[in-house]
Amino acid sequence: MTDENRISNAGPKSPANDNKPTDTVQSALPDPAMKARTDALILILARLLGRQIAREEFERRIGQIDAANDNASSDRGAASRKEPDE
Repeated sequence: MTDENRISNAGPKSPANDNKPTDTVQSALPDPAMKARTDALILILARLLGRQIAREEFERRIGQIDAANDNASSDRGAASRKEPDE
């Protein structure tokens, strides 16, 4: 499923705290276009972070496999790489 096809079920949310707005602070009405754009940007950022984490994990595991292969074959490989004496 792509992000463009994903339906946001985020509706009007209640504030996390129970503070009441005061007369000196005006609360802006939510702009649906801005919320949609923000949601899209957050999904893009999350996707990029996920890819970066996966890339780093892949490189780490490949490094472990290479290190394990190098240690196991270093003694046997050195003997087979020598040229025969003439």
